[in-house]
Amino acid sequence: MKLLLIYWTIAAFLYFVASKLRDKADKFTFIDGALNVIIYLLVFVMGLRMGANREVTSNLATIGLQAVLITIFTVSGSMMAVTVVRKFLHLDRCGMPENSQGEAMSESIIHAEASVIEANEKNGAIEKTSEKATDSSLKTTILILGCVVTGMLAGYFVIPQIFDDVNVFQDMSGDWLFFGICVLLGTIGFNMGLSGEIINNLKNVGLNVIFFPFAAIAGSLLAGALYGVFSSLTVREGIAISAGFGWYTLAPSVIAEAGHVTAGAVAFMHNVIRETLGIIAIPIAAQKFGYIEATTIPGVAAMDMCIPIVERSCRTETVVYSFCIGVMMNIAVPLIVPIVIG
Repeated sequence: MKLLLIYWTIAAFLYFVASKLRDKADKFTFIDGALNVIIYLLVFVMGLRMGANREVTSNLATIGLQAVLITIFTVSGSMMAVTVVRKFLHLDRCGMPENSQGEAMSESIIHAEASVIEANEKNGAIEKTSEKATDSSLKTTILILGCVVTGMLAGYFVIPQIFDDVNVFQDMSGDWLFFGICVLLGTIGFNMGLSGEIINNLKNVGLNVIFFPFAAIAGSLLAGALYGVFSSLTVREGIAISAGFGWYTLAPSVIAEAGHVTAGAVAFMHNVIRETLGIIAIPIAAQKFGYIEATTIPGVAAMDMCIPIVERSCRTETVVYSFCIGVMMNIAVPLIVPIVIG
């Protein structure tokens, strides 16, 4: 929680600073390009850390399948639950109120949506804009995936050659991530302050934003229980694993210490995969399913590491949903996992 306070104090301060500079917003167009570079560098560092972690790499073959399957279940459960709540609250795929103005704004943003393409099939300019938006999301996903894979390979083969004690590198790279996240969230706060749109969005949605974290959590837990029914894991283990929400340092340790060794190993890989999947899949999920749904994928990383990707792939205002979902999941892990696993 101390780190969260630091991160969001920086973001809030720079939001306030930028709010005083809105009449000079045209002088800060370079921020978007710089933000992209920082995102790719941080994702590469994350790949390095995972590749250098022998606990991660050694478990890939033995428990990888279980981890992948339960990740699919839990992420799908979170996304479907959020979709139900979003429709109940009459919000569109961009998280905007479903009125004529909100729909018009959303239609212009989600260019890949079939109804928009059909309605404007004779308008070549709009079709080109749609293709450009889709290509941009695909390019972002490919670049992020490339950074993760390259980082993992370098972490596995190169880092051990440089560091006799890999833990030294893990500590050092952890400091890099901390600094990078501070820079990223500060930059995002500055961008949000320049636009000033986030306050208007909060006024439109209001307290409805708090329903989405609970929906994402409930959907993940129900999916974990379902997976426990149909797999070699018990229902209790399935729920406990799904309650890790991408926090691969806490949940697996609690599960393993309770005597569930296999489930602990699956939990570790599942949480690593969920966070990594969030980094890779957010751009595509935002276009195909919805902006708020996309923020549920990485779990707790939605409140920090994946915030920049959410900001780039969705609306700037979607950061509010992402942060709330990540924070609530972060709070839920140490409460739910020990209770469930006993």
